[in-house]
Amino acid sequence: MLAFFRLIRIYNLLILALGLSLFYYFLIVPNHEFQLGTKLLPITKIDFVLFVLSVVFVAAAGNIINDYFDFELDKEYKPERPLPQAAFSLDTAMYMHAAFAFAGIGLGFYLGWGYNYFKIGYMYIMAVLLLYLYSSYLKKIALVGNVVIAALTGFIFVLLMMFEVNFLNTVHFDFAERMVNILKQAVVFYAGFAFLTNLAREIVKDLEDREGDEAYNIQTLPVQYGDNFAKAVAALVMFALIGGIGYFMKGFWDLHAMKEFFYLLSLIVFPTVAAIVLLVIAKDKKQYALVNLLLKAIMLFGILSIPAFYFFIK
Repeated sequence: MLAFFRLIRIYNLLILALGLSLFYYFLIVPNHEFQLGTKLLPITKIDFVLFVLSVVFVAAAGNIINDYFDFELDKEYKPERPLPQAAFSLDTAMYMHAAFAFAGIGLGFYLGWGYNYFKIGYMYIMAVLLLYLYSSYLKKIALVGNVVIAALTGFIFVLLMMFEVNFLNTVHFDFAERMVNILKQAVVFYAGFAFLTNLAREIVKDLEDREGDEAYNIQTLPVQYGDNFAKAVAALVMFALIGGIGYFMKGFWDLHAMKEFFYLLSLIVFPTVAAIVLLVIAKDKKQYALVNLLLKAIMLFGILSIPAFYFFIK
């Protein structure tokens, strides 16, 4: 069972599920109650569970197919991974990938059918195909694969918001525009945050894995352009993150929302500055792994800001 959890990268899946759940219960549900004065929701709580499962299934399929294509590389450079350890055969891994992919797509179309919004289902097909293309081809192109993974991570918040837009197109509320603006700002914040933190982390992972990637002619950013260039790009992404966070911090400052301001300053901005410093001085695998760990912590603090901000204004 442990090998299975490691194969699907259970920590990453739990972070996805946590982020979506907090966004739903601490942003969408309260805004419907207080801004619209209704308990009607764009997606019922039972269907929301199915939505989270659908996203988790697609992400799990992507993680499995990534290990499938990395089998030869991992045998030499990451022998502790489940497939090189023969915890599962390659055929079994492919069957599991297909099962998770079809389950995710099936749930996506079920939800699309239930809410008369079939284009949702096609989004799942696109996501599965992109994850397959990433593992088989796109990850070998400098920066392209990094951007694809980061964009898909940020897109999950957009996908959830699509249910909201579809709901408000079918049911009229007097203050709907005001609530949509609030949720749009939240989507921009959290989708943008997910995109930039994951993009920086993907580049740092490429720095960490450079030796194996170079041996197998995988043209990642550090392999093709060198470590210093890859560090500069990752640092630039993190500076962009700080700039984006700073924009929202200014808004909180203007509103005298000091708790929100100092939450972002102490738990997002300062750790991101620390990650940049550690990245600049990093020279080996262990040091890059430390930067990667810090970026994971920043991602978690970003997600936890959703309930934190909710309770700050209670």
